[in-house]
Amino acid sequence: MFNPDKTLEQQAKACLKKSLSHAVEIDEKELNKLIDLFELITFKKNQIIIDEGTISDHFYYVFKGIIKIYFYRNDKPVIDRFEKERGFFGGNFTHLTKKPGTHVYESIEEVILLKIKYDDLDALCKKSHEIERLYRVSMELFHSQYIERLSSFKSASSEERYHEFIEHYSDVSNRVSLKDLASYLNMTSETISRIRGKYDKFSKKQ
Repeated sequence: MFNPDKTLEQQAKACLKKSLSHAVEIDEKELNKLIDLFELITFKKNQIIIDEGTISDHFYYVFKGIIKIYFYRNDKPVIDRFEKERGFFGGNFTHLTKKPGTHVYESIEEVILLKIKYDDLDALCKKSHEIERLYRVSMELFHSQYIERLSSFKSASSEERYHEFIEHYSDVSNRVSLKDLASYLNMTSETISRIRGKYDKFSKKQ
């Protein structure tokens, strides 16, 4: 009997396998041991995946959709980042600190994810040096990119932040609300509308 969910899981795992293969060179049999531990999970639009105050025991891969990651400052949500297709997230390592997380992970649109238990991932890392190296290098690359993006944002003007976002997330800009984009770029919706107008005029002249 045809199982659409099983087919979707196979597609998601094939995409994950391809993404991980780009990080480091690894034996396929070892990589398959990791891929087999992931399971498919879906969330509808505007659903909380990891809530504030919880300790996440899973690590996630985004096969389809976008999530926003935010925290509250003076009772107002401040968006820290977005994760889209082929992105990873996991609760800011609360499984290690054992302290309740300060961030909320919420779907902006319907999302299809693969998840793995941190305990299963840790156990496999202890058995396989190749998997441990893959995980370490992947996390180092993510951390490096995050710090680079954060440093760039802090020193950039409003227009520079918007242009940088469009350059790296052009496929996301029309999938997130203006309010969420304003929160992420640390500017008002009116400022974004003004910059977007100038940007669109310049693009038409090109």
